[in-house]
Amino acid sequence: MKSVMTSAVLAIASVFAFAAAAHAETLDVKVPFAFMVGSQKMPAGEYRVERDPSMPSSVILIQGQHGNRAQLFVQTTPLIGGNPAGDTPALVFVPDETANRLTQVWGTSSTGQEITRSRDRSRHLSEIVVFANHRS
Repeated sequence: MKSVMTSAVLAIASVFAFAAAAHAETLDVKVPFAFMVGSQKMPAGEYRVERDPSMPSSVILIQGQHGNRAQLFVQTTPLIGGNPAGDTPALVFVPDETANRLTQVWGTSSTGQEITRSRDRSRHLSEIVVFANHRS
């Protein structure tokens, strides 16, 4: 029997309409499950993920929308190539022993951000990809 930890899982979320945002790279996404970002638990719901040029390029803001008040600044490192959703902007979650953990944010097919994690965390065998709307 294959478990979620040994096979790739693809979760598709609602995608919102594209819109322009001055000087910021923004993704709007509906995450259908609760998830962890570092040690912070975030509820299922609609989120805006934003990288603002006025902040260091390694910091993104994850902010709940439409009544969801969750908000978190996250340290990241750049990724190049390998968006598991192809050309579609996406958030990548990895199931671990306690929850689905946000590990990557992809704005394009070739550039993304990896959520900085502690050195003792091991590589995971499966991923959950949630498609997002890219706003730029």
